[in-house]
Amino acid sequence: MSLRESLLKEVYNGMEGKNGSIPFPLAKLDNYLEIAKNTNYLLVGDTGSGKSSIAQDMILNILNWYYKYKTEDIKLSIIYFGMERKQYMYSAKWVSRMIFENEGILIPSKKILGRKRIQGEVIKLTTEELKLVEKYSEIFDMWESDDTFLCIEGTHNPTGIKIFVDDFAKRHGKTIPRKEGSLNKPTYEPNHPNHIVLIVTDYVGVLDGEKDENGQKKLRLDKYSWIMRRNRDLYGFSPVNIQQLSRQLNDSTRLKLNDVKPKLSDIADTSELARDADVVLAIFEPYRYLPEDTLRDLLGYELMKLRDNRGFKYYRSIHILKNSFDSDGITIGSAFHPETGILKTIMKKPAEMTQSDYDSILDGSYFLTK
Repeated sequence: MSLRESLLKEVYNGMEGKNGSIPFPLAKLDNYLEIAKNTNYLLVGDTGSGKSSIAQDMILNILNWYYKYKTEDIKLSIIYFGMERKQYMYSAKWVSRMIFENEGILIPSKKILGRKRIQGEVIKLTTEELKLVEKYSEIFDMWESDDTFLCIEGTHNPTGIKIFVDDFAKRHGKTIPRKEGSLNKPTYEPNHPNHIVLIVTDYVGVLDGEKDENGQKKLRLDKYSWIMRRNRDLYGFSPVNIQQLSRQLNDSTRLKLNDVKPKLSDIADTSELARDADVVLAIFEPYRYLPEDTLRDLLGYELMKLRDNRGFKYYRSIHILKNSFDSDGITIGSAFHPETGILKTIMKKPAEMTQSDYDSILDGSYFLTK
């Protein structure tokens, strides 16, 4: 296909609504990012920073948008490889979040699962709380219909993930063998012309080993990155890879210089994941890196006003480290609800924040659906 033909094909697809996208589910970042086909996303963060939370926040907000604005012009599928927890642990947190957002009632996931204790006694759900859990869990049946949301638990190796995704692709389209010519490659035709497929791997650092890697983690991750690049380039699917940052953020020189913002070079284990990604997004929890007497983060938000007397920290900064389609180097401040994992952009500038604004984040009212 010539340059002109390939360009006009996409132009005409766009005119017909076949290249539609989903708004990125964090305000301010949606000026620079979107959820679309054929895009490789990488989400990174340090241990405990909320890298899984931002991935799940994206998933839930994308699903909410899809069912609210769903038309025949777009089809969504999310394959979630949740490799760190059992399925029910994820779904309990999601139900807790939905009840809190919509009802203003906080039922911790530990209580939902019968694991919350006070002075050794298990605190069970009340009748009213149980009814809410049963009501909000009904949404999972809708998500799982028509392959809209698939939650796969347990660790897997790159080859196993490739086989699963290939089988998914066969159910939802057909691969056309390459034409004659040494540089031609197979192509893929989805059954739905605008089928956005997100493959979320949470997180790639715990992938099982391959038979031929001899225990070398870098080889495993490099193979996985190649498989995800193939899923993007052949099928038009959009990987969402989650990976940890290395310990370079703790380097004493960087701490002295207050140079603790995450960088592409901080990504752990391999550079291939960042190289292959179209978008790299980092979530950063500043409390553990900045000196104890630091009152504000690098953007200017007052950190101590975003931490409660239980030690919960209600603030994260989000950084666009790479963006092949628009600007990078963008940083926003985000309110973070530690008990449900909700992330919500702080819309006011630091200088505009009042005590009541900070209080609304700590008491949870800032996160409620309006």
